[in-house]
Amino acid sequence: MTRIGDETVNSFSHGRKSSIGTTAVALTSTAVAVTKGVQLRAADANAGVVYVGTSSVTTDTSDQTDGFPLAAGETLFVPIDDARKIYLRGTASGQKVFWLAI
Repeated sequence: MTRIGDETVNSFSHGRKSSIGTTAVALTSTAVAVTKGVQLRAADANAGVVYVGTSSVTTDTSDQTDGFPLAAGETLFVPIDDARKIYLRGTASGQKVFWLAI
């Protein structure tokens, strides 16, 4: 079995999504090719919870569309091929998420 830490990649991308509010927004508006996936981290100063999902992500309101909750300082790794496929929605305005695509 290979662990992620045992492999290398040629490059990576990174950034921050600011102003996450109560409407679903894409992590990034431009294509970001990803080899392994995207590591997300909710900002320590976030007052609300950020939900991670698809474009229809909701915030603790529907069994079918609720995203994965990230409280302040929590992380999540999403094994996906393009960072812009990830959507975020907060329970309050002004939330931030930092990301690293590998």
